[in-house]
Amino acid sequence: MDRFHLIQVFTTVARLGSFTRAARELGSTVSAVSKALQQLEQRLGTRLIHRTTRSQSLTDAGRDYLETTERVLNDLREVEERLTSSKGQPSGLLRITAPTALGQFWLAPRLPKFTTEHPDIRLDLILDDQLRDLTGEGFDLALRSQPAQPQSTLYSHQIGRHDRLLVASPEYLARIKSFSSPDQFNKFQLLCYKYSRDPLSWTFQKGQESITIAPKPYFSSNNYYSLYQAALSGAGIACLYDYLVERDITAGNLVQVLPDWQQSSRPLFAVYQQRRAASAKLDAFWRFLEECFENNTC
Repeated sequence: MDRFHLIQVFTTVARLGSFTRAARELGSTVSAVSKALQQLEQRLGTRLIHRTTRSQSLTDAGRDYLETTERVLNDLREVEERLTSSKGQPSGLLRITAPTALGQFWLAPRLPKFTTEHPDIRLDLILDDQLRDLTGEGFDLALRSQPAQPQSTLYSHQIGRHDRLLVASPEYLARIKSFSSPDQFNKFQLLCYKYSRDPLSWTFQKGQESITIAPKPYFSSNNYYSLYQAALSGAGIACLYDYLVERDITAGNLVQVLPDWQQSSRPLFAVYQQRRAASAKLDAFWRFLEECFENNTC
């Protein structure tokens, strides 16, 4: 087997942590993947991956080799994409990762427009509330609420913002006493997103007045969709992003609570591992996302 193929097999196994998944992605068999890795190790004269019947892990030599091979493959990918884009439309596989709720409610409904405009680009969308390793897992772009760290090799650009809204069903609001300030919220059933053990905190602004409360959840979850469904069913007052609830507010299924009290909006960043100018497919998707926010056309 040629050396380039052996390197591709190794990096795929290292990224996925599984011979079976690597074989599936490469369109090969587990035995062929294992044979390719053995040939590469024989060529290098060292073990790259520890293998047992249940798991695989990189050796020290494997980690060093992976760092170099990923850089080489990324450079090659950039060159190929530059040559391809100079001849025609952006094309190839575009791997994207995004938070679950953002992907389900905001991104996914907009993707058909992008695929119609760019039929030669194939999309692989992974939704996960964990921060994924863009380089190690082969992602082209991630949507995140924070930019890449200054010491990182990644690039990032803010493409928009999303507002957080307090909402409840008309049925729930009809059952409780009226209120005029966020500091009265703990009298009611609050539906709170809770991802870590850190204390919850909600801050509201009305003109020059600011109020911060520590909400006492009636129901908390690390999944926005479950909170959204609970709010629709009349379980209480939820703090949710605009893309989750805008349609239901318009339809009357949910009511915005205390709209005069604003919460800070949350920025949305596109984080990517190679220069946009070097990747026509990445640049096309980045521009599409920016258009969605700037012109509200998506």
